[in-house]
Amino acid sequence: MASTNPPDRSHNRWLVVLPQLLSLAALLLGLQFAVNTTGGTLFLFSSVGPMLVLASSAIVLGLGVLQFQKRHSLFQVASFEPGQTIFNQGEPADCMYFIQSGEVEVLRSEDGAERVLARLSAGQYFGEMALLDSQPRNATVRAITAARMALLGKQNFLTMLRVLPSTREDVLKTVRERAMKQISP
Repeated sequence: MASTNPPDRSHNRWLVVLPQLLSLAALLLGLQFAVNTTGGTLFLFSSVGPMLVLASSAIVLGLGVLQFQKRHSLFQVASFEPGQTIFNQGEPADCMYFIQSGEVEVLRSEDGAERVLARLSAGQYFGEMALLDSQPRNATVRAITAARMALLGKQNFLTMLRVLPSTREDVLKTVRERAMKQISP
């Protein structure tokens, strides 16, 4: 499985609980000050309390910004190790891939034998054919080197083609070129 850029759920859970604990600590300092007003409790409440509240506010603000970016991000970024399969021939398609770094090979299984159709590297893309015709993947793609890719979901891809005619023309040109290479041996 690809490693993607968002942190896992256990980290998210702690990032939600931590500001609550910091705020609770500040509240307890305030209660201690109200119940037992001394020079020490005054110092703790006036110096440590605001820092706890500020830290918890900063964490909550940071979480809000991350959630906003995640919801409004056009791409998801994924990393693949050498030899790792990105997708298999025959699988349903839900996104296309833009190679940011690394190299991949495109393979097709025919009559029990795998044939390398292409090698792609940074600046190239793949996975668009299955999105265009809503068919299963027509090839397997595997990372040759460590690779980092931007994944564009099907709906965003189709919207991009509809809104940007020049992009649609470039993608269709690439699809035609790749189809011609598959026809000729």
